[in-house]
Amino acid sequence: ITAGETWSEFAIRQADTMKSLRLLLAALAVVTAVLADHHEHDHEAQIDKLLERTNKITHDIYDFDSKLDARLDPARIRRAGSLKHRVEELEEHHCPEHSHQCGGDDPQCISDLFVCDKHVDCRNGEDEKHCTLPTKEGDSFVGDVVYDNCTRRRPQHITIAIESVTVHKYYPASPDIHAHIEIHTDTDDEEAHASLPADGIYTFAHDELYLYPPEDDGLALLGEFDGYDFDHFDGYIIHESSHKACAHFVFTRKK
Repeated sequence: ITAGETWSEFAIRQADTMKSLRLLLAALAVVTAVLADHHEHDHEAQIDKLLERTNKITHDIYDFDSKLDARLDPARIRRAGSLKHRVEELEEHHCPEHSHQCGGDDPQCISDLFVCDKHVDCRNGEDEKHCTLPTKEGDSFVGDVVYDNCTRRRPQHITIAIESVTVHKYYPASPDIHAHIEIHTDTDDEEAHASLPADGIYTFAHDELYLYPPEDDGLALLGEFDGYDFDHFDGYIIHESSHKACAHFVFTRKK
């Protein structure tokens, strides 16, 4: 993959290469057929050589095709993209708050509101390349607790069901999310659960789902996607006033 090239662009380029190779094979087959028709008796040795070369090219193309399919496996691409995202997160950022860094060798900063607004603002076009909403209407995610130092119920599992999504015409970068939160608590004595409506937003600039506190305890939920793997995210229960995390859940899309 070349510098500045997305994984989808790489896949398209590789697919075009395959088409070119297949066209070459077809052309060789035609040449072979023509030679066989017009020079059947005079050039049998040459035809045999051409057939041998054609068979070898056919084998090489099928071998290349299988390797290409392996490289273009969606799960493999997502894993590579997730790793790339983690590396970028470790790199130093120089953009002010509420700004998005375009990435690449040119560290351009743009407003969060300009990301995924259907207008290219980054010089490298990065702001319009990853605009798939992972929290669509009807989606559900189940979170398993990693640690919990603050919630009153101490749940083992949390289920987030997305009930509606509203994309605003003039600022599509942050769709409104209406969800339902199911809190599951298992103890030795009993099993309890609570059901809470919650509103929030999804921010494309940071690949984050933010649900405002559904109760009066001031605890919100911040879900961090990596921009590539839409089936998992890290969910943090945070204090709305300080944005400090006090609980961590790992969420997986419910099939």
